[in-house]
Amino acid sequence: MNKKLIGFLLALLAGGGILFLPEIQHLSGAGQRCLAVFAAIFLLYLFESVHVAVISLMIVPILVLFQIADINTALKGFSSTSTYLIIGSFVMAAAMLKSNLGDRITYWVLVQVGTSTRRISFGILCVNLVMAFLIPSSTARTAMLLPICIKIIRLFQDKDVKSGRFGANLLMTLCCTNSTISAGILTSTVTNPMAVQYIEAATGQAVSFMKWLEWGFLPAFLMTIICWLLIQVFFSSNIDGNGHGREYFRARLAEMGPVSSRERNVFLVFAGTILLWVFGDKVGLDSTTVCLLSAGVLCLPMLDCLDWDGCQKSISLSVVFVCSGGISLGAAMSHTGAANWLAESIFSVLQLSQYSPEALISVLIIIVQFMHVVFVGTATMANVFFPILVGIAQVSNLDPALTVLPAAFMIGGYPILMFFNTTPNLLCCDTGELKARDFPLFGCVVSVVACVVYIACVYWYWPLLG
Repeated sequence: MNKKLIGFLLALLAGGGILFLPEIQHLSGAGQRCLAVFAAIFLLYLFESVHVAVISLMIVPILVLFQIADINTALKGFSSTSTYLIIGSFVMAAAMLKSNLGDRITYWVLVQVGTSTRRISFGILCVNLVMAFLIPSSTARTAMLLPICIKIIRLFQDKDVKSGRFGANLLMTLCCTNSTISAGILTSTVTNPMAVQYIEAATGQAVSFMKWLEWGFLPAFLMTIICWLLIQVFFSSNIDGNGHGREYFRARLAEMGPVSSRERNVFLVFAGTILLWVFGDKVGLDSTTVCLLSAGVLCLPMLDCLDWDGCQKSISLSVVFVCSGGISLGAAMSHTGAANWLAESIFSVLQLSQYSPEALISVLIIIVQFMHVVFVGTATMANVFFPILVGIAQVSNLDPALTVLPAAFMIGGYPILMFFNTTPNLLCCDTGELKARDFPLFGCVVSVVACVVYIACVYWYWPLLG
């Protein structure tokens, strides 16, 4: 019996078992039906019995068929600000890739840093840091930088004087620091706007780009540097470029010629976008409005940055459906009381009432981080955890932001325990330079350090921000 069939059967058993239980105390009939759907969807996600996009799309008719929500309520996730922020992000990423501005920035950085292993991998880190602000998709950033990294690896693979793992060093730097810096920037990975949507639904208050930056960027930046240092230990290498590396990167820049008008236009739009993301809340502009405005501007014919065909090819319906369907299910879990009932049950079983708010958040950080072991994709993981974390906050009389934000940092920033946790991991592993076995040990060390850093934030850094 294969894995997909096992997952499908378990989903039927779990969903059916909850559905046909006697009336659950303190839970409405709609809440019980929603809990059954949640359990079945969780197992289907976990075993990938059906493509995650199909599962997420089916959430809408299932909520209606089981009389958990009407069609307008079930479709709320598909009209959420998070969905359109993600769509706008895909368009912006496509413009960056089509203009070749990303390649130019990468080659320029690598010319500056030099040609030792540490310098080249640090250059990749710097590019990841810059691109996290400019390309709002971790997968798009990896897809852009991976061919460049492969070229660098082929150029220097016979110059590793200690027979180290130069290729593994570069590619782990690419996928790991790509994720870690994403934790600190609202628009850089899909789970961040999803978290904002859950917080807004629970509290009515939106988390701005600047507020996310205040809470998340410092620990994310610190962890990015720590991860790079750990990579130098785990995947040590010492190449001798004999001074040829800079010439190679300069040659690539020379081949690109002078900065084109398209590159200049894309850069100006992105610069304006970042400024509006930072200061937009002062003039009444939220992150989604700014993102959609920028996406529209990039498609204006007179700028020659992007056309509609390029937009269509760049938008991943899989990501849109997973995000939107998950938000719809989360909203249903909330308004039927299923999320609160589940949260109260977890609260009771783990005896979380004995903990202070700081200790409670710290425990949740550890649980969420190490649950990466069983999840494929950060969006599916977010769909499972965010409704429960909102419920835990409500039964604990805490602001839901205090449970959802730290979890979002861990989910989006540190999916490094297994090679299948994210698409960037899979892309880098598929090259053969990284092995599946490289991820658990390195990822475990990163996870422990990340938990320590973010728990320190709970006790010392975030209280300073109020």
